[in-house]
Amino acid sequence: MALKTFVKISGVNNLSDARYCAGMGVNQLGFNIEDKHPNYTDPQSFKELSDWVSGVDFVGEFDSLSAQGKVAEVISQYDLYAIQVSESSMIDEACETGKEVIYSASSLADASSIASQFGDKIAYILLEDEQAEPSSLEALASETELVIASGFSTDNLEDVLGAIQPKGIALKGGDEIRPGYKDFDQMADILEALDADEWV
Repeated sequence: MALKTFVKISGVNNLSDARYCAGMGVNQLGFNIEDKHPNYTDPQSFKELSDWVSGVDFVGEFDSLSAQGKVAEVISQYDLYAIQVSESSMIDEACETGKEVIYSASSLADASSIASQFGDKIAYILLEDEQAEPSSLEALASETELVIASGFSTDNLEDVLGAIQPKGIALKGGDEIRPGYKDFDQMADILEALDADEWV
């Protein structure tokens, strides 16, 4: 299955999400690899999950400063394509690993600041800001690689992508209801809406 735009799934923590998303043709699967994070995926669990899927790139996600100064040590236990950080003070350290670096921003102001300071160092900015105006997102997307994680639904997805023209979108994985059983309704609706064969 081919998707109309780039898609990253953040916070993957189970095989159901990993296999489903890979089968749907997403580009990247993100796993939180900070050992103090409630959604932490340890190296063994990551290996077990990643061994079951193919055709996607794996991203190690850091949501705080708890791993600052230890990024290279932490990622040495994972087979990763990219590193995602949400603290600007970790960008240079992440870049030193030789992996692609993604910055996760929670506000348009933060994203704009990072774009101007580190635009040539990072692969893209992932932005989740429900208050951001489409015109502001469009302006930012024209200046840097932008992946949006909010402001879209199955009803307006095509219009949003056409107006803002981002690099792509980001969705969040979730917990299984029980081992091997997962409600994919919301994620599936978006991914099916991105099926390139369905777009004119």
